Amino acid sequence: MIQKMLIFVLLLSGTTLMAQQEQQTLLGNSRVRGGFVSPMFTWSHAHGKTGYGAGGGLGVVFDEFFVGFFGMGETFDRPTIGTQQLAHGYGGLWLGYNIPSNKLVHLYASMKIAGGSVGTTDFEHDWDFDPDLNDATFVVIPEGGLELNIARWMRMSGTVGYRFVNGFEGYGNYGKRDLNAPVFNLTLRLGWFGR
Repeated sequence: MIQKMLIFVLLLSGTTLMAQQEQQTLLGNSRVRGGFVSPMFTWSHAHGKTGYGAGGGLGVVFDEFFVGFFGMGETFDRPTIGTQQLAHGYGGLWLGYNIPSNKLVHLYASMKIAGGSVGTTDFEHDWDFDPDLNDATFVVIPEGGLELNIARWMRMSGTVGYRFVNGFEGYGNYGKRDLNAPVFNLTLRLGWFGR
């Protein structure tokens, strides 16, 4: 009986010691280093037409990693007042990583995961949503490139990525897969980065 009780006490103490160990988490060893706001610009191609986009985001910096949110609006072909153009707006989660971020020029990678919608615009009445074009979209954009530390509070990155769009059913000459395309981004990040 004493032997069984001793084994029980040893097992109980072992599980108690294991329970007292520090729990590991994804950001457990990272500290918040700063935050930023970010204007961003994008260029792409869809069905032979150039897409121009502008947007913005904000994020929190954890060491070399950041988490934030962004929004982007993009139109295709040259802006001409009174001419209908395809327009795509989307926004969502923005994840990024840069290493070694203390160097003047360093590697930069990010992933944008977003929801959005496709409409048309004539540049006179904002976005005119055509009843025949009411496509909700899911967008994923992985990108990579270089980032330049301009000042302690300003960083500029140039990246190449690929925009995957799901949910677009096509419109006019645009096919279902025409919004899936390479994208080129110029991003400024303004804020505090911890070093």
